[in-house]
Amino acid sequence: MSESVSRKTPNPLENPEQVEREGLEITERDIVFDCPHCHGELVVDLEGAGLSLTCVHCGQTVTVPEYHGPSLHFLEAATSKLTEALRNARKGSPRKFDFSNRSAAELVTRRADLERQSQEIQAQSAEIRGQVNHALIQLHRYQLKLDMLNESQAELETELKAIAERLSPEAPQVRGERPT
Repeated sequence: MSESVSRKTPNPLENPEQVEREGLEITERDIVFDCPHCHGELVVDLEGAGLSLTCVHCGQTVTVPEYHGPSLHFLEAATSKLTEALRNARKGSPRKFDFSNRSAAELVTRRADLERQSQEIQAQSAEIRGQVNHALIQLHRYQLKLDMLNESQAELETELKAIAERLSPEAPQVRGERPT
Protein backbone atom coordinates (compact mmCIF):
# COMPACT_ATOMS: atom_id res chain seq x y z
CA MET A 1 0.00 0.00 0.00
CA SER A 2 1.44 3.39 -0.91
CA GLU A 3 2.11 5.96 1.79
CA SER A 4 -0.48 8.41 0.43
CA VAL A 5 -3.19 5.74 0.48
CA SER A 6 -2.36 4.71 4.04
CA ARG A 7 -2.51 8.35 5.14
CA LYS A 8 -6.04 8.69 3.75
CA THR A 9 -7.29 5.92 6.03
CA PRO A 10 -5.88 6.74 9.47
CA ASN A 11 -5.48 4.12 12.12
CA PRO A 12 -8.50 4.71 14.38
CA LEU A 13 -6.34 4.14 17.46
CA GLU A 14 -3.90 6.96 16.64
CA ASN A 15 -3.19 9.81 18.99
CA PRO A 16 -5.72 12.66 18.40
CA GLU A 17 -2.89 15.14 17.73
CA GLN A 18 -1.60 12.86 14.97
CA VAL A 19 -5.05 12.69 13.43
CA GLU A 20 -5.52 16.46 13.69
CA ARG A 21 -2.28 17.19 11.86
CA GLU A 22 -2.46 14.39 9.30
CA GLY A 23 -2.93 15.72 5.81
CA LEU A 24 -3.59 19.30 6.93
CA GLU A 25 -1.79 22.05 5.13
CA ILE A 26 -3.03 24.69 7.57
CA THR A 27 -1.88 24.34 11.16
CA GLU A 28 -3.11 25.71 14.45
CA ARG A 29 -0.28 28.27 14.30
CA ASP A 30 -1.35 29.74 10.96
CA ILE A 31 -3.12 33.02 10.32
CA VAL A 32 -5.62 32.55 7.49
CA PHE A 33 -6.88 35.78 5.89
CA ASP A 34 -8.10 37.21 2.61
CA CYS A 35 -6.06 39.65 0.54
CA PRO A 36 -7.86 43.03 0.73
CA HIS A 37 -7.14 43.60 -2.97
CA CYS A 38 -8.04 40.33 -4.73
CA HIS A 39 -9.74 38.45 -1.86
CA GLY A 40 -7.44 35.45 -2.39
CA GLU A 41 -6.85 33.30 0.69
CA LEU A 42 -3.43 33.69 2.32
CA VAL A 43 -1.85 31.59 5.06
CA VAL A 44 1.05 32.82 7.20
CA ASP A 45 2.59 31.45 10.39
CA LEU A 46 1.54 33.41 13.50
CA GLU A 47 5.06 34.84 13.81
CA GLY A 48 4.35 36.77 10.60
CA ALA A 49 1.65 38.89 12.28
CA GLY A 50 2.09 42.57 11.44
CA LEU A 51 4.55 41.97 8.62
CA SER A 52 4.00 43.23 5.10
CA LEU A 53 4.23 40.74 2.26
CA THR A 54 3.39 40.40 -1.40
CA CYS A 55 0.14 38.57 -2.17
CA VAL A 56 0.92 35.43 -4.17
CA HIS A 57 -2.36 35.87 -6.07
CA CYS A 58 -2.25 39.52 -7.20
CA GLY A 59 1.22 40.82 -6.29
CA GLN A 60 -0.10 43.65 -4.10
CA THR A 61 1.45 44.41 -0.70
CA VAL A 62 -0.66 43.23 2.25
CA THR A 63 -0.20 43.39 6.01
CA VAL A 64 -0.63 40.15 7.93
CA PRO A 65 -3.31 40.61 10.63
CA GLU A 66 -2.76 39.74 14.28
CA TYR A 67 -3.15 36.12 15.39
CA HIS A 68 -6.44 35.51 17.22
CA GLY A 69 -6.27 31.75 17.76
CA PRO A 70 -6.69 28.86 15.34
CA SER A 71 -8.46 29.69 12.10
CA LEU A 72 -11.97 28.45 11.46
CA HIS A 73 -10.58 26.52 8.47
CA PHE A 74 -8.10 24.67 10.70
CA LEU A 75 -10.72 23.95 13.36
CA GLU A 76 -13.18 22.62 10.77
CA ALA A 77 -10.55 20.38 9.16
CA ALA A 78 -9.23 19.11 12.50
CA THR A 79 -12.74 18.44 13.76
CA SER A 80 -13.73 16.55 10.63
CA LYS A 81 -10.58 14.41 10.80
CA LEU A 82 -11.17 13.58 14.48
CA THR A 83 -14.82 12.79 13.75
CA GLU A 84 -13.82 10.49 10.90
CA ALA A 85 -11.21 8.72 13.07
CA LEU A 86 -13.75 8.21 15.85
CA ARG A 87 -16.35 6.91 13.38
CA ASN A 88 -13.78 4.45 11.97
CA ALA A 89 -12.79 3.32 15.47
CA ARG A 90 -16.43 2.69 16.37
CA LYS A 91 -17.10 0.77 13.12
CA GLY A 92 -14.20 -1.63 13.58
CA SER A 93 -15.04 -5.00 15.02
CA PRO A 94 -13.20 -6.05 18.17
CA ARG A 95 -9.80 -7.39 17.23
CA LYS A 96 -8.83 -10.93 18.13
CA PHE A 97 -5.30 -11.57 19.31
CA ASP A 98 -3.41 -14.80 18.79
CA PHE A 99 -0.25 -15.05 20.85
CA SER A 100 0.36 -18.77 20.36
CA ASN A 101 3.48 -18.18 18.30
CA ARG A 102 5.02 -15.68 20.77
CA SER A 103 7.54 -16.49 23.48
CA ALA A 104 6.93 -15.63 27.11
CA ALA A 105 9.68 -12.99 26.93
CA GLU A 106 7.99 -11.32 23.94
CA LEU A 107 4.66 -11.34 25.76
CA VAL A 108 6.19 -9.79 28.88
CA THR A 109 7.79 -7.05 26.76
CA ARG A 110 4.52 -6.46 24.89
CA ARG A 111 2.54 -6.33 28.15
CA ALA A 112 4.95 -3.71 29.58
CA ASP A 113 4.61 -1.65 26.40
CA LEU A 114 0.80 -1.87 26.48
CA GLU A 115 0.72 -0.89 30.17
CA ARG A 116 2.90 2.15 29.40
CA GLN A 117 0.61 3.13 26.50
CA SER A 118 -2.43 2.68 28.75
CA GLN A 119 -0.93 5.00 31.37
CA GLU A 120 -0.14 7.59 28.68
CA ILE A 121 -3.73 7.45 27.43
CA GLN A 122 -5.05 7.85 30.98
CA ALA A 123 -2.78 10.87 31.52
CA GLN A 124 -3.83 12.42 28.19
CA SER A 125 -7.49 11.78 29.02
CA ALA A 126 -7.12 13.50 32.39
CA GLU A 127 -5.39 16.46 30.75
CA ILE A 128 -8.11 16.78 28.10
CA ARG A 129 -10.86 16.54 30.74
CA GLY A 130 -9.13 19.40 32.56
CA GLN A 131 -8.98 21.43 29.34
CA VAL A 132 -12.67 20.76 28.66
CA ASN A 133 -13.59 21.85 32.19
CA HIS A 134 -11.50 25.00 31.80
CA ALA A 135 -13.14 25.72 28.45
CA LEU A 136 -16.61 25.22 29.94
CA ILE A 137 -15.80 27.64 32.76
CA GLN A 138 -14.45 30.16 30.26
CA LEU A 139 -17.53 29.70 28.08
CA HIS A 140 -19.75 30.35 31.10
CA ARG A 141 -17.78 33.54 31.87
CA TYR A 142 -18.17 34.71 28.28
CA GLN A 143 -21.90 34.00 28.45
CA LEU A 144 -22.19 36.07 31.64
CA LYS A 145 -20.22 38.91 30.03
CA LEU A 146 -22.47 38.74 26.96
CA ASP A 147 -25.56 38.83 29.20
CA MET A 148 -24.17 41.90 31.00
CA LEU A 149 -23.47 43.62 27.68
CA ASN A 150 -27.00 42.84 26.49
CA GLU A 151 -28.44 44.29 29.71
CA SER A 152 -26.33 47.43 29.30
CA GLN A 153 -27.39 47.72 25.67
CA ALA A 154 -31.08 47.38 26.60
CA GLU A 155 -30.70 50.07 29.27
CA LEU A 156 -28.98 52.42 26.82
CA GLU A 157 -31.66 51.84 24.21
CA THR A 158 -34.39 52.57 26.78
CA GLU A 159 -32.67 55.80 27.77
CA LEU A 160 -32.13 56.78 24.12
CA LYS A 161 -35.80 56.15 23.42
CA ALA A 162 -36.81 58.29 26.41
CA ILE A 163 -34.56 61.13 25.21
CA ALA A 164 -35.95 60.84 21.68
CA GLU A 165 -39.50 61.01 23.02
CA ARG A 166 -38.62 64.05 25.15
CA LEU A 167 -37.05 65.82 22.19
CA SER A 168 -39.85 65.02 19.77
CA PRO A 169 -41.89 68.05 18.58
CA GLU A 170 -45.08 66.79 20.25
CA ALA A 171 -43.46 66.52 23.70
CA PRO A 172 -44.48 69.29 26.13
CA GLN A 173 -41.72 71.84 26.71
CA VAL A 174 -40.20 72.20 30.14
CA ARG A 175 -40.21 75.78 31.50
CA GLY A 176 -37.07 77.62 30.51
CA GLU A 177 -36.32 75.48 27.46
CA ARG A 178 -36.29 76.80 23.97
CA PRO A 179 -37.97 74.79 21.27
CA THR A 180 -35.50 73.35 18.79
